[in-house]
Amino acid sequence: MQRLTGLRTLVDAYDGFILDAWGTLHEGGPILPEALEAVRHLHAAGKRLAVMSNTPQVGPVLARRLEGQGLPAALYDFPFTAGDLAHEDLRAADGPWFAGIGRRAYHLAPARFPDLLPGTPFTLVDRIEDADLLVNGGPDGDDLPLSSFEPLFRTAVARDIPMVCANPDRAIVNQGVLTMCAGELAAAYKALGGRVRYYGKPFPGVFERTLERLGTTAARTIVVGDGLMTDIASADSAGLDSLLIAGGLYADTLVTDAGTLVDDLAAAIRAISPDARPRYAMAKFVW
Repeated sequence: MQRLTGLRTLVDAYDGFILDAWGTLHEGGPILPEALEAVRHLHAAGKRLAVMSNTPQVGPVLARRLEGQGLPAALYDFPFTAGDLAHEDLRAADGPWFAGIGRRAYHLAPARFPDLLPGTPFTLVDRIEDADLLVNGGPDGDDLPLSSFEPLFRTAVARDIPMVCANPDRAIVNQGVLTMCAGELAAAYKALGGRVRYYGKPFPGVFERTLERLGTTAARTIVVGDGLMTDIASADSAGLDSLLIAGGLYADTLVTDAGTLVDDLAAAIRAISPDARPRYAMAKFVW
């Protein structure tokens, strides 16, 4: 694994850059100034850029959100999200997994993420007792304990209601605060015996689909992100090189108080995710 102090080292080695959003471009607030500078340089160099996020929002919604945070849509080619993948499957509602599932859905998600069910054959219901499918976009509130979902989940498991998880992330760092995501809810649901279908990183097809749209080869495309078990693991399984942004989700473990990478970075990474093998690492996404 090669340690980097800036992205400029890689600019000639790759034609395509697949960028994570949360933990790479921003930390829940405005786009980080150094990240914006890096994106501007990549765009000026004629690189193909995709923002691939595990958000349960669909791509156009993510693009509007990023624009509001300070990232102009003109600086990258397209957004692609776990929500896009989930919405496509929900819209089709086809294949063996959906066989026998009725068309009434209970949507567990923040109020700001309403866009998964419109355009699908599923009708939203207010009670889990009336549902055939549980669509999980995450908790509606950052301070809800995991235990508060147990009654809902036990009722759903007892009725053998399958879950669609539209964001496999278990946690994010939101402006310095570790915040639970949909993946943590899905893990709790599985632990109770529930069936879960995941969309997004690190599950199959994510980066293959992104490469198709980028029009770049795997050998000349790199994934940039802070998630060892999502961004880096997905890149490994898709045969792509990856750049770990150590100052994101695992900053407390991988970055020193001085803002540099810890000395035995490889051992620290293995302790978190034994199978994660980033080709490069740097503390922050900087040019």
